[in-house]
Amino acid sequence: MDSRRTLHALRRSLAQQLSLTLADVACRLPRTVPSRPLTVMGLSFPSPLGIAAGYDRNGRLARRVAALGFGFNEIGSLTADGLAQLEPMSRGEARLGINLTLDARRSAADTCALLRKAWPHADYLVLNLIGPTSAPLLSHAVRLRTLLTALREEHQQLNLEGKRQVPLIAKLRCLPKQVPFLLASMLLDLEFDGLLAAHDPGPPATRERYRAWQDSQQQALACEQIEGLRRFCGPGMALISVGGIQTASHLQARMDAGAELVQVHTALLHQGPWLARHLLR
Repeated sequence: MDSRRTLHALRRSLAQQLSLTLADVACRLPRTVPSRPLTVMGLSFPSPLGIAAGYDRNGRLARRVAALGFGFNEIGSLTADGLAQLEPMSRGEARLGINLTLDARRSAADTCALLRKAWPHADYLVLNLIGPTSAPLLSHAVRLRTLLTALREEHQQLNLEGKRQVPLIAKLRCLPKQVPFLLASMLLDLEFDGLLAAHDPGPPATRERYRAWQDSQQQALACEQIEGLRRFCGPGMALISVGGIQTASHLQARMDAGAELVQVHTALLHQGPWLARHLLR
């Protein structure tokens, strides 16, 4: 079993690197791309479709993905070591998000330092609450609230001192019968700018799971979750949806349900770098 998992991980890593290389080349090719500009969280986006964290983990493509039709690119999830290794971000019209690893083993001071280091590079920041290192925090509500409060206060101070508004959002898992209303309530109390709802259970991604998202009932369930979060959060909090978007109808359905922005990841691996052109038509 371990050897099969290792082989699967190796194949996925190779597929990821190949896809990233193809996207890098495609960014350099002159081609007309669809434009659907919008403003969310006070930021202007060339389109509502973006790339999820984990694809361009280290920012190789960065803001250049606008040349492919993507309105934003979220890099990471990053630790302090990952941030230190980032190269200068390339220019482009796409917005750049930085997804930060929340590690229950780190102190609030260390995590605030991570936020400070990421702030100058980002158009928006994401606190990742679906990674394995953040799992212990979810079972300790008081500790989690204390940490998020410290991070929010640090973030507000950075925006004030830096004289620009870098939105702060949190990434939460959103699975069947597990819509994170309690966590969303905490974000509302702390006046976070947005919530990123992850409808997929996470790695390892398989072809079977990719095909499963072609089921209309599974797509409808994700839309129901977004609708529920929109009703709960109201119009003041931005909603981003990620997980299972493969077609133009999937994208439109998530936006009709209440998501202002939508991210893709696995579909890029399967459909190639011109995915945004097909989804935004």
